[in-house]
Amino acid sequence: MAPTRSFLFYRRVRGRDTVYGPCTNQVELSEDRRRLYLRLASTARFAVTLDWRGVFSLIEALETDTTLGVPCVHEEHGPIALLVEVYKRKMALSLTVEDSPITVVFDSRELAELVDHLRNGMRYLEGTRTG
Repeated sequence: MAPTRSFLFYRRVRGRDTVYGPCTNQVELSEDRRRLYLRLASTARFAVTLDWRGVFSLIEALETDTTLGVPCVHEEHGPIALLVEVYKRKMALSLTVEDSPITVVFDSRELAELVDHLRNGMRYLEGTRTG
């Protein structure tokens, strides 16, 4: 029997793929509770995992409009950078996998929701809990 996923923490947030238009993105907790998945446009191709340091850096960059390459891990391609940048006066997340790029832009409401989901997800990570 295949292992089941708990979906202890699973959230969605809308954004806008700069090529294909409106999309839904996912933030979820890994089964071992050591990383958060971020699936741009809810796709496996553009899915990365971040440890608590990466999540913290991502939140900080999004909140301060800072361009930053956030270290993360792609399941098939290993270490990769998730680019946080300003795109047409909105915050965006960009990723390139196998010469295939994606950029997802978030309006102010979507950005606040994304940051809230990242903060809440970070609370579940094993490395950030005390006691």
